[in-house]
Amino acid sequence: MKLLVIKLLKIFLGIKNLRKIYSLLSKCVLRDNQIRHFEPSLIYSKEDSTVTPKLIELIAESSKLASQTVLNCGKKNLPDSKYLNVFPGEHYRLINAIAKTINAKNIVEIGTYTGMGSLALKYGFNDVMVTTYDIIKWNELPLPSHFKSTDFDESLKQVIGDLSDDNFFQNNLDILNKADLIFMDAPKDDSFEYKMAKQFKKLKNKSKKILILDDILFVNMIDFWRKIKSPKIDATAFGHFTGTGIVDISNGFLYE
Repeated sequence: MKLLVIKLLKIFLGIKNLRKIYSLLSKCVLRDNQIRHFEPSLIYSKEDSTVTPKLIELIAESSKLASQTVLNCGKKNLPDSKYLNVFPGEHYRLINAIAKTINAKNIVEIGTYTGMGSLALKYGFNDVMVTTYDIIKWNELPLPSHFKSTDFDESLKQVIGDLSDDNFFQNNLDILNKADLIFMDAPKDDSFEYKMAKQFKKLKNKSKKILILDDILFVNMIDFWRKIKSPKIDATAFGHFTGTGIVDISNGFLYE
């Protein structure tokens, strides 16, 4: 009976509308409504887990390094500046530590936004190249940016375009193939990430190539995360409270 009700709800309301209702109702079940930011999520069994000893070692080393690191980058007076060194709870120190632990030389960020992630990824490096992608130029964002024009040099560049587009992805394939680390903090719109799964399959194998995914605990990201069959680990305890997923794509991006 329960399964029939669920099936009928999906048919008549649709997944997206059900998620909106779930999101609204989830804000009514906590006694403490003073939490700064919360999103609905799910507790689910981990049959999809494909963790490896190498990933466990990576997270152990990176989380220890992150706990000892203080980032000093970006502007100090912006609304999100106070989150830069929140650890755990935010991902900035962890993504920096992962980049250092794997000795990344080429890093790709998908989703520039205010630039705090870009600057965190390159902080403390002398010989790294960070290429950050977005559909909006950093100085045209309707929010204050952490970037200064002088930040863009031989270690940082922004490329404008949509990587889910086949032609644009193909034109930037060399950059993505060279990347040791890809950090995707994209729209989470129930569409873009699934398109990127198709694109990631085109990447060549590369030793110690890591993909970091933000917000894997969002309701509309859980299906996407669970369909990834490459070695992966949920590192939320040491990353972003909304979910930080680490995927080893050294042998390609495997997706259901």
